[in-house]
Amino acid sequence: MDAERSAALRPQPLKGVRILDLGQVILLPFATRWLAWMGAEVILVESGTRPVQRVTPPFAYGRRGLNTGARFNTLNFNKTGCTLNLKSPKGQDLIRKLAAQSDAVVENFSSGTMQRLGLGYEELRKVNPSLVYLSASAFGQTGEWRDLSGFHSAVNAFSGLADITGYEGGPPRLLGAVLPDTIGGMYITLALLVALYSRRRTGEGCYVDFSMLEGLLSVMPQPIIDYTLNGREPARAGNRDAAKAPHGIYRCKGDDRWVAISVTSQDEWIALCNQACRRDWLADPHFADELARAAHGRELDAAVEAWTRQRTADEVTRLLQQAGIAAGAALDVAELLADPHLRAREFVVEVDHPEAGPRKTVGLPWKLGNVADCRYTHAPLLGEHNRYVFGELLALSDDEIRDLIIEKVIE
Repeated sequence: MDAERSAALRPQPLKGVRILDLGQVILLPFATRWLAWMGAEVILVESGTRPVQRVTPPFAYGRRGLNTGARFNTLNFNKTGCTLNLKSPKGQDLIRKLAAQSDAVVENFSSGTMQRLGLGYEELRKVNPSLVYLSASAFGQTGEWRDLSGFHSAVNAFSGLADITGYEGGPPRLLGAVLPDTIGGMYITLALLVALYSRRRTGEGCYVDFSMLEGLLSVMPQPIIDYTLNGREPARAGNRDAAKAPHGIYRCKGDDRWVAISVTSQDEWIALCNQACRRDWLADPHFADELARAAHGRELDAAVEAWTRQRTADEVTRLLQQAGIAAGAALDVAELLADPHLRAREFVVEVDHPEAGPRKTVGLPWKLGNVADCRYTHAPLLGEHNRYVFGELLALSDDEIRDLIIEKVIE
């Protein structure tokens, strides 16, 4: 970046914001990673004796280690990492001191855990009245299910999303292994941005109670509306759509190669028939209009797939997109990271990790005009920034830090 352009850029939007991150697994790490990429200083607090997040495979080069786990390293870019024993009274006191210097605290422990540790919102707001405090859980902090714990699969099932997902006549299916975490992470990012903006305007903090279940419900409005208005329970229909036909995922030439196709109008259907050189489809009464095609979905899917099987997914995609029809090849991870469109937008980035080596990943899914570019940095090594957090931020002496290490407060 040249000096003139660099001088004209505004700082990243969250530059100067500090977030104390007590998040675990996927939900909160996903959200705070985005905030860190937008310039926030995210201080990740971990347990040095129970580094749960770091022991999940796969591991770089197949070497199991606390700093080589792909999931942890992918979800914790650009963060500052420290280790602390939260069960220790001295550790709890250090959290209070860090909260006093932070703009926000986020946590997703089981309901009531932070209160029992003396680190709930009411306690921390005593040391920082303008604190934004977010608790994330499967079912929220109030209501009959507040004491229940659950990960993504449980949330998927409880939300009803699994019930409406599956093939016709088949059982319910989980839609994406960690979909509730990523959907919830996006909502948490938005909630924190709104809360921080309000804090800047009013000087007042707030408590945010986030429920993964309620977040996931927002992705299925049609079934909820249909049941509310008509008392009609949705039936599982695979990849078919009630109003669009053909609409589905079709096998293509090659091993396990597929393409998604969605025809949304009669004009698009005619265009597909022309691109496939199948004018006979236009004369078939079973495919005459949208209602007829929907009524003969299996027959239609078989006809379309007989055509796609003779071509590569890229060829089908190109032919149909040129005709104004929504189509796209189903990509694996290697193809996604090599996709020329994503690379041209600088969405695919490479980050060099001291132990995991150079790794490609995906970055922020938006660009911020004349704001300074994001500088992607590797996830912290275990306890990498203990000296900075406890020595510089909290102004503890070397002797004090040494004693806390001996006492296993700093783990």
